[in-house]
Amino acid sequence: MGRRWPQRTVEKLAFPALRRWRGWRGEGPEQGGVPFGIFQEKQEIRAGLVNGRIIADGQSIPPLPERSELIACGLRQAGYDWWPVLWTRRASARLLGSSLVHTDLYGHACYEAMYGPQATGDPVWRIIGSHPETELAGSWTSLVSRWTRGRNYYHWLTDGLTRLLHLPSFPEDTKILVPPGLPPFALDSLKMLGLADRVREATEEHLLIENYHFAGPSALTGCVNPMGVAWLRKSFGLPPKPAGGHRKIFISRQGTTRSVSNLREVEHALAADDWEIIDPGRLSFGEQLETFKQARIIAGIHGAGMTNVLWAPPGTRVVEFMPRSFRNACYEGISLVLGHSHQVLICQSDSRGNMQVSADQLRQVLAAGD
Repeated sequence: MGRRWPQRTVEKLAFPALRRWRGWRGEGPEQGGVPFGIFQEKQEIRAGLVNGRIIADGQSIPPLPERSELIACGLRQAGYDWWPVLWTRRASARLLGSSLVHTDLYGHACYEAMYGPQATGDPVWRIIGSHPETELAGSWTSLVSRWTRGRNYYHWLTDGLTRLLHLPSFPEDTKILVPPGLPPFALDSLKMLGLADRVREATEEHLLIENYHFAGPSALTGCVNPMGVAWLRKSFGLPPKPAGGHRKIFISRQGTTRSVSNLREVEHALAADDWEIIDPGRLSFGEQLETFKQARIIAGIHGAGMTNVLWAPPGTRVVEFMPRSFRNACYEGISLVLGHSHQVLICQSDSRGNMQVSADQLRQVLAAGD
Protein backbone atom coordinates (compact mmCIF):
# COMPACT_ATOMS: atom_id res chain seq x y z
CA MET A 1 0.00 0.00 0.00
CA GLY A 2 2.98 2.29 -0.48
CA ARG A 3 4.24 2.11 3.10
CA ARG A 4 7.96 2.13 3.66
CA TRP A 5 9.67 -0.52 5.80
CA PRO A 6 10.35 1.70 8.88
CA GLN A 7 6.61 2.26 9.32
CA ARG A 8 5.83 -1.46 9.01
CA THR A 9 8.53 -2.21 11.58
CA VAL A 10 7.14 0.38 14.00
CA GLU A 11 3.64 -1.05 13.62
CA LYS A 12 4.78 -4.63 14.15
CA LEU A 13 7.20 -4.15 17.03
CA ALA A 14 6.63 -0.84 18.77
CA PHE A 15 2.87 -0.30 18.79
CA PRO A 16 1.85 -3.36 20.89
CA ALA A 17 4.37 -2.45 23.58
CA LEU A 18 3.38 1.23 23.37
CA ARG A 19 -0.28 0.36 23.82
CA ARG A 20 0.38 -1.65 26.99
CA TRP A 21 2.70 1.01 28.42
CA ARG A 22 0.40 3.96 27.68
CA GLY A 23 -2.67 2.10 28.89
CA TRP A 24 -0.97 1.25 32.17
CA ARG A 25 -0.02 4.92 32.65
CA GLY A 26 -3.48 6.22 31.67
CA GLU A 27 -2.01 8.13 28.69
CA GLY A 28 -3.73 6.43 25.77
CA PRO A 29 -5.79 8.10 23.03
CA GLU A 30 -8.88 8.36 25.23
CA GLN A 31 -6.85 10.57 27.56
CA GLY A 32 -5.42 12.62 24.68
CA GLY A 33 -2.19 10.63 24.55
CA VAL A 34 -0.27 8.81 21.84
CA PRO A 35 -2.32 6.57 19.46
CA PHE A 36 -1.96 2.78 19.63
CA GLY A 37 -1.32 2.15 15.94
CA ILE A 38 -2.25 3.12 12.38
CA PHE A 39 -5.29 2.40 10.21
CA GLN A 40 -6.16 3.32 6.61
CA GLU A 41 -9.41 5.03 5.70
CA LYS A 42 -9.09 3.65 2.17
CA GLN A 43 -9.29 0.10 3.50
CA GLU A 44 -12.15 1.02 5.85
CA ILE A 45 -14.18 2.47 2.95
CA ARG A 46 -13.60 -0.58 0.77
CA ALA A 47 -14.58 -2.92 3.60
CA GLY A 48 -17.76 -0.96 4.23
CA LEU A 49 -16.68 -0.17 7.80
CA VAL A 50 -17.06 3.60 7.49
CA ASN A 51 -19.24 6.01 5.57
CA GLY A 52 -17.15 7.72 2.91
CA ARG A 53 -16.05 7.83 -0.69
CA ILE A 54 -12.83 7.38 -2.64
CA ILE A 55 -12.97 10.28 -5.11
CA ALA A 56 -9.89 9.19 -7.02
CA ASP A 57 -7.65 6.18 -6.49
CA GLY A 58 -4.60 8.10 -7.63
CA GLN A 59 -4.11 10.90 -10.16
CA SER A 60 -2.66 10.95 -13.65
CA ILE A 61 0.16 13.45 -14.03
CA PRO A 62 1.50 15.00 -17.25
CA PRO A 63 4.66 13.56 -18.80
CA LEU A 64 7.84 14.89 -17.22
CA PRO A 65 10.18 17.02 -19.33
CA GLU A 66 13.76 15.91 -19.93
CA ARG A 67 16.11 16.69 -17.05
CA SER A 68 13.20 17.47 -14.78
CA GLU A 69 14.05 18.62 -11.28
CA LEU A 70 11.15 16.43 -10.14
CA ILE A 71 13.49 13.51 -10.81
CA ALA A 72 16.88 15.13 -10.26
CA CYS A 73 16.16 16.38 -6.73
CA GLY A 74 15.63 12.79 -5.54
CA LEU A 75 12.48 13.43 -3.49
CA ARG A 76 10.17 11.30 -5.69
CA GLN A 77 7.71 14.18 -5.97
CA ALA A 78 6.21 12.69 -9.11
CA GLY A 79 6.26 9.17 -7.69
CA TYR A 80 3.17 9.21 -5.47
CA ASP A 81 0.49 9.30 -8.15
CA TRP A 82 -1.14 6.32 -6.38
CA TRP A 83 -2.23 8.52 -3.46
CA PRO A 84 -6.03 8.19 -2.89
CA VAL A 85 -8.27 11.25 -2.67
CA LEU A 86 -11.08 10.45 -0.23
CA TRP A 87 -13.38 11.58 2.54
CA THR A 88 -15.06 9.82 5.45
CA ARG A 89 -17.59 10.54 8.18
CA ARG A 90 -17.13 9.33 11.75
CA ALA A 91 -19.35 9.84 14.79
CA SER A 92 -17.72 10.68 18.13
CA ALA A 93 -14.31 11.06 16.49
CA ARG A 94 -11.26 11.78 18.59
CA LEU A 95 -8.62 14.19 17.22
CA LEU A 96 -5.17 14.21 18.82
CA GLY A 97 -1.99 16.25 18.97
CA SER A 98 -0.99 19.52 17.35
CA SER A 99 -1.76 17.97 13.94
CA LEU A 100 -5.27 16.87 15.11
CA VAL A 101 -4.99 13.39 13.61
CA HIS A 102 -8.21 11.43 14.09
CA THR A 103 -8.38 7.90 15.45
CA ASP A 104 -10.68 4.93 15.03
CA LEU A 105 -12.55 3.07 17.77
CA TYR A 106 -9.38 1.15 18.66
CA GLY A 107 -7.23 4.23 19.15
CA HIS A 108 -5.37 3.84 15.86
CA ALA A 109 -4.30 7.00 14.01
CA CYS A 110 -5.39 7.68 10.43
CA TYR A 111 -2.71 6.94 7.82
CA GLU A 112 -4.10 9.44 5.31
CA ALA A 113 -4.38 12.24 7.90
CA MET A 114 -0.64 11.82 8.55
CA TYR A 115 0.19 11.97 4.82
CA GLY A 116 0.82 8.27 4.37
CA PRO A 117 4.51 7.53 3.83
CA GLN A 118 5.31 10.51 6.09
CA ALA A 119 3.13 9.12 8.90
CA THR A 120 5.86 8.09 11.34
CA GLY A 121 7.17 11.67 11.48
CA ASP A 122 3.83 13.17 12.48
CA PRO A 123 3.73 15.20 15.73
CA VAL A 124 0.96 12.93 17.07
CA TRP A 125 3.67 10.41 18.03
CA ARG A 126 5.42 13.04 20.15
CA ILE A 127 2.50 13.72 22.49
CA ILE A 128 3.70 13.81 26.09
CA GLY A 129 1.34 12.74 28.83
CA SER A 130 -2.44 13.19 28.67
CA HIS A 131 -4.53 16.19 27.63
CA PRO A 132 -8.01 17.35 28.68
CA GLU A 133 -10.82 16.57 26.26
CA THR A 134 -12.86 19.29 24.54
CA GLU A 135 -16.18 18.25 23.02
CA LEU A 136 -17.55 19.89 19.88
CA ALA A 137 -21.18 19.33 18.91
CA GLY A 138 -22.38 19.28 15.31
CA SER A 139 -20.53 18.63 12.06
CA TRP A 140 -16.88 19.57 11.61
CA THR A 141 -14.02 19.12 9.19
CA SER A 142 -10.39 20.13 9.66
CA LEU A 143 -7.56 21.83 7.77
CA VAL A 144 -5.12 21.26 10.62
CA SER A 145 -2.09 19.09 9.94
CA ARG A 146 1.65 19.05 10.52
CA TRP A 147 2.01 21.09 7.32
CA THR A 148 -0.55 23.84 7.90
CA ARG A 149 0.63 25.03 11.30
CA GLY A 150 2.84 28.07 10.85
CA ARG A 151 2.98 30.83 8.27
CA ASN A 152 4.00 29.04 5.09
CA TYR A 153 2.08 30.24 2.03
CA TYR A 154 2.77 27.12 -0.04
CA HIS A 155 1.64 24.65 2.62
CA TRP A 156 -1.49 26.62 3.47
CA LEU A 157 -2.68 26.63 -0.13
CA THR A 158 -1.62 23.18 -1.30
CA ASP A 159 -1.89 21.15 1.93
CA GLY A 160 -4.63 23.13 3.64
CA LEU A 161 -7.16 24.82 1.38
CA THR A 162 -7.19 22.03 -1.21
CA ARG A 163 -8.84 19.74 1.36
CA LEU A 164 -11.93 21.92 1.01
CA LEU A 165 -12.60 20.34 -2.38
CA HIS A 166 -14.53 17.77 -0.32
CA LEU A 167 -16.77 20.40 1.30
CA PRO A 168 -19.72 19.93 -1.12
CA SER A 169 -19.96 16.32 0.11
CA PHE A 170 -20.49 17.43 3.73
CA PRO A 171 -23.60 18.93 5.39
CA GLU A 172 -24.13 22.63 4.68
CA ASP A 173 -23.65 23.53 8.34
CA THR A 174 -20.23 21.82 8.58
CA LYS A 175 -17.76 24.05 10.38
CA ILE A 176 -14.02 24.15 9.73
CA LEU A 177 -11.15 23.72 12.19
CA VAL A 178 -8.02 25.73 11.34
CA PRO A 179 -4.65 26.14 13.05
CA PRO A 180 -4.37 28.87 15.69
CA GLY A 181 -2.86 32.22 14.73
CA LEU A 182 -3.58 32.12 11.01
CA PRO A 183 -1.49 34.63 9.01
CA PRO A 184 -3.29 37.39 7.07
CA PHE A 185 -3.03 35.62 3.70
CA ALA A 186 -4.79 32.56 5.12
CA LEU A 187 -7.58 34.64 6.63
CA ASP A 188 -7.95 36.54 3.33
CA SER A 189 -8.21 33.29 1.36
CA LEU A 190 -11.01 32.03 3.61
CA LYS A 191 -12.86 35.33 3.26
CA MET A 192 -12.59 35.19 -0.52
CA LEU A 193 -14.10 31.69 -0.43
CA GLY A 194 -16.95 32.95 1.75
CA LEU A 195 -16.00 30.64 4.61
CA ALA A 196 -14.68 33.01 7.27
CA ASP A 197 -17.83 32.69 9.40
CA ARG A 198 -17.54 28.88 9.50
CA VAL A 199 -14.02 28.77 10.88
CA ARG A 200 -12.84 27.98 14.41
CA GLU A 201 -9.22 28.12 15.52
CA ALA A 202 -8.23 24.84 17.16
CA THR A 203 -6.02 25.67 20.12
CA GLU A 204 -6.67 22.31 21.79
CA GLU A 205 -4.79 19.05 21.22
CA HIS A 206 -7.58 16.67 22.22
CA LEU A 207 -11.01 17.03 20.63
CA LEU A 208 -14.05 14.77 20.69
CA ILE A 209 -16.28 15.70 17.74
CA GLU A 210 -19.90 14.66 17.39
CA ASN A 211 -19.77 14.29 13.59
CA TYR A 212 -16.33 14.49 12.00
CA HIS A 213 -15.97 14.71 8.24
CA PHE A 214 -12.40 13.82 7.34
CA ALA A 215 -11.29 15.70 4.22
CA GLY A 216 -8.33 13.73 2.90
CA PRO A 217 -5.35 15.53 1.35
CA SER A 218 -5.49 15.60 -2.44
CA ALA A 219 -1.75 14.79 -2.63
CA LEU A 220 1.28 14.26 -0.45
CA THR A 221 2.95 17.53 0.46
CA GLY A 222 5.27 18.85 -2.24
CA CYS A 223 4.05 16.34 -4.82
CA VAL A 224 2.40 16.88 -8.19
CA ASN A 225 -1.25 17.62 -7.50
CA PRO A 226 -3.44 18.14 -10.62
CA MET A 227 -6.72 17.95 -8.70
CA GLY A 228 -5.61 20.44 -6.06
CA VAL A 229 -4.22 22.92 -8.59
CA ALA A 230 -7.40 22.80 -10.67
CA TRP A 231 -9.58 23.29 -7.58
CA LEU A 232 -7.58 26.30 -6.37
CA ARG A 233 -7.73 28.09 -9.72
CA LYS A 234 -11.44 27.42 -10.15
CA SER A 235 -12.29 28.38 -6.57
CA PHE A 236 -10.57 31.75 -6.88
CA GLY A 237 -12.19 32.60 -10.18
CA LEU A 238 -9.45 31.97 -12.72
CA PRO A 239 -10.91 30.94 -16.10
CA PRO A 240 -9.73 27.69 -17.72
CA LYS A 241 -8.26 29.56 -20.69
CA PRO A 242 -7.25 33.05 -19.56
CA ALA A 243 -5.66 35.63 -21.81
CA GLY A 244 -1.87 35.69 -21.84
CA GLY A 245 -0.10 37.95 -19.38
CA HIS A 246 2.22 40.88 -20.06
CA ARG A 247 4.21 41.43 -16.86
CA LYS A 248 7.81 40.37 -16.18
CA ILE A 249 8.00 39.61 -12.46
CA PHE A 250 11.03 38.86 -10.33
CA ILE A 251 10.13 37.42 -6.92
CA SER A 252 12.38 38.91 -4.29
CA ARG A 253 13.22 36.91 -1.18
CA GLN A 254 14.89 38.23 1.95
CA GLY A 255 15.74 36.09 4.92
CA THR A 256 18.38 34.05 6.66
CA THR A 257 18.00 31.00 4.39
CA ARG A 258 17.80 30.50 0.60
CA SER A 259 18.62 34.11 -0.21
CA VAL A 260 20.94 35.85 -2.69
CA SER A 261 23.82 37.67 -1.02
CA ASN A 262 24.04 40.22 -3.86
CA LEU A 263 20.26 40.62 -4.14
CA ARG A 264 20.34 44.40 -4.54
CA GLU A 265 22.77 44.12 -7.47
CA VAL A 266 20.53 41.53 -9.13
CA GLU A 267 17.37 43.58 -8.60
CA HIS A 268 18.99 46.74 -9.95
CA ALA A 269 20.10 44.91 -13.11
CA LEU A 270 16.64 43.44 -13.69
CA ALA A 271 14.87 46.74 -13.05
CA ALA A 272 16.96 48.25 -15.84
CA ASP A 273 15.41 45.62 -18.16
CA ASP A 274 11.85 46.57 -17.17
CA TRP A 275 11.34 43.76 -14.66
CA GLU A 276 9.03 44.34 -11.71
CA ILE A 277 10.67 43.48 -8.41
CA ILE A 278 7.96 42.08 -6.13
CA ASP A 279 8.11 40.79 -2.58
CA PRO A 280 4.91 38.70 -2.26
CA GLY A 281 5.12 38.86 1.52
CA ARG A 282 4.25 42.57 1.34
CA LEU A 283 1.08 41.94 -0.67
CA SER A 284 -2.30 40.74 0.50
CA PHE A 285 -3.52 37.39 -0.77
CA GLY A 286 -5.85 39.08 -3.25
CA GLU A 287 -3.06 41.35 -4.49
CA GLN A 288 -0.79 38.36 -5.10
CA LEU A 289 -3.49 36.61 -7.09
CA GLU A 290 -4.23 39.70 -9.21
CA THR A 291 -0.54 40.39 -9.82
CA PHE A 292 0.53 36.94 -10.92
CA LYS A 293 -2.45 36.20 -13.13
CA GLN A 294 -1.04 38.95 -15.37
CA ALA A 295 2.44 37.42 -15.59
CA ARG A 296 4.18 36.62 -18.85
CA ILE A 297 7.42 35.49 -17.26
CA ILE A 298 8.24 34.83 -13.61
CA ALA A 299 11.71 34.48 -12.12
CA GLY A 300 12.62 34.01 -8.51
CA ILE A 301 14.54 32.31 -5.75
CA HIS A 302 13.22 29.00 -4.45
CA GLY A 303 10.81 29.82 -1.63
CA ALA A 304 7.13 30.13 -0.76
CA GLY A 305 6.69 33.19 -3.00
CA MET A 306 7.13 30.90 -6.01
CA THR A 307 3.78 29.32 -5.09
CA ASN A 308 2.25 32.20 -7.04
CA VAL A 309 2.99 30.43 -10.32
CA LEU A 310 -0.41 28.88 -9.43
CA TRP A 311 -2.18 32.01 -10.66
CA ALA A 312 -0.18 32.63 -13.85
CA PRO A 313 -1.73 31.93 -17.27
CA PRO A 314 -0.95 28.40 -18.51
CA GLY A 315 2.25 28.39 -20.55
CA THR A 316 3.95 31.13 -18.52
CA ARG A 317 7.74 30.97 -18.56
CA VAL A 318 9.15 30.33 -15.07
CA VAL A 319 12.82 30.52 -14.06
CA GLU A 320 13.62 29.28 -10.56
CA PHE A 321 16.97 29.72 -8.83
CA MET A 322 17.61 26.66 -6.70
CA PRO A 323 20.38 26.38 -4.08
CA ARG A 324 22.40 23.22 -4.58
CA SER A 325 22.15 22.48 -0.86
CA PHE A 326 18.34 22.61 -0.85
CA ARG A 327 16.75 21.01 -3.90
CA ASN A 328 12.99 20.62 -4.02
CA ALA A 329 10.77 20.53 -7.10
CA CYS A 330 7.42 21.46 -5.54
CA TYR A 331 7.03 24.57 -7.71
CA GLU A 332 8.00 22.73 -10.87
CA GLY A 333 5.19 20.32 -9.97
CA ILE A 334 2.68 23.18 -10.12
CA SER A 335 4.14 24.34 -13.43
CA LEU A 336 3.93 20.82 -14.84
CA VAL A 337 0.17 20.72 -14.20
CA LEU A 338 -0.38 24.16 -15.75
CA GLY A 339 1.82 23.66 -18.79
CA HIS A 340 4.31 26.35 -17.76
CA SER A 341 7.81 26.33 -19.21
CA HIS A 342 9.72 25.83 -15.96
CA GLN A 343 13.51 26.15 -15.92
CA VAL A 344 15.50 25.38 -12.77
CA LEU A 345 18.97 26.87 -12.40
CA ILE A 346 21.06 25.11 -9.76
CA CYS A 347 23.31 27.60 -7.94
CA GLN A 348 26.24 27.04 -5.64
CA SER A 349 25.18 27.70 -2.06
CA ASP A 350 26.22 27.39 1.55
CA SER A 351 24.63 24.99 4.04
CA ARG A 352 21.73 27.41 4.60
CA GLY A 353 20.95 27.66 0.90
CA ASN A 354 22.33 31.19 0.50
CA MET A 355 23.61 31.93 -3.01
CA GLN A 356 25.48 34.52 -5.03
CA VAL A 357 24.18 35.03 -8.57
CA SER A 358 25.99 36.79 -11.40
CA ALA A 359 23.72 39.66 -12.48
CA ASP A 360 25.10 39.57 -16.03
CA GLN A 361 24.58 35.82 -16.39
CA LEU A 362 21.09 36.17 -14.95
CA ARG A 363 20.15 38.82 -17.52
CA GLN A 364 21.46 36.60 -20.32
CA VAL A 365 19.44 33.60 -19.14
CA LEU A 366 16.25 35.60 -18.83
CA ALA A 367 16.73 37.41 -22.12
CA ALA A 368 17.26 34.10 -23.95
CA GLY A 369 13.58 33.22 -23.77
CA ASP A 370 12.11 36.71 -23.64
